[in-house]
Amino acid sequence: MTSVRLIPVQPFLGARPGETGDAQVVGFPHETTASFRGGTHFAPQAIRHYAESIETYSPYQERDLEQDIHLIDRGDVVIEEPLALFPDHLQTVRAFLAEVKARTPFTLFLGGEHTVTLAFLTPEEIDDPHFRLIVLDAHTDLRPTYQGSPYSHAAWARRALEWLGPERLLIAGARSGLREEFALAHRLNILAPTPDALLERLQTLPPHTRVHLSLDIDVLDPSLAPGTGNPEPCGWQVQDLLRIFRALRRVRVVSADLVEYSPPHDPSGTTGILAAFLAREMILAFTSFP
Repeated sequence: MTSVRLIPVQPFLGARPGETGDAQVVGFPHETTASFRGGTHFAPQAIRHYAESIETYSPYQERDLEQDIHLIDRGDVVIEEPLALFPDHLQTVRAFLAEVKARTPFTLFLGGEHTVTLAFLTPEEIDDPHFRLIVLDAHTDLRPTYQGSPYSHAAWARRALEWLGPERLLIAGARSGLREEFALAHRLNILAPTPDALLERLQTLPPHTRVHLSLDIDVLDPSLAPGTGNPEPCGWQVQDLLRIFRALRRVRVVSADLVEYSPPHDPSGTTGILAAFLAREMILAFTSFP
């Protein structure tokens, strides 16, 4: 039986002790399928470290991590057999994280490679017709397999598509992938290539929609976020993400993740500071006042 547990770490900015709160941070430093530049398993603790360089107050949200919400940092997920996570122990990890997610109204996961998003989608959410997965990513990640595995950072969204169907999956910002991937995505109408296209799609979501938002740091232009495994030119701007966060407040974002930050390829720390900033903004945007 695979052992899955949480270990304490340096807490995220503004986090306080407690069993129940308004929001929680959970690190998942899992990385096994990096294909170009690795290092994402260092990201959760690096993001927490760089968060110490920013303030708890967000002038964009007009909210404060310390004053307006009770934020808890649960620590990092540790798996006894991490190399066997996909697919052998995926269901065990999903069940464990489903229990963790149930402790607070909103959970922010810090990855890790993008395959970990599959572990954040609970069985109950997969069965919920009102649940949607919204992905912000430079890559389509829709390959049937990659490097011989159906569970890869380049194939994970294909698994999510099989779980959810095209009606409940939306990939925004993609500008890299195989011809076949783009053909599939266009045929199924699951692409929103620009921020405006995504904002238009978000306006059609019913107010009772429940969302998991998956943010790959490489959706941003590499001039802003070079510290990632597969940087791709012609990316989005930070202001685009802030607009998306505000628009998503009309529905219920139950969880989000921030993945594919690679500290070894971020010598100046600018990508880490940006990742910490985005983490703060998502927490405050998607957490209701107590």
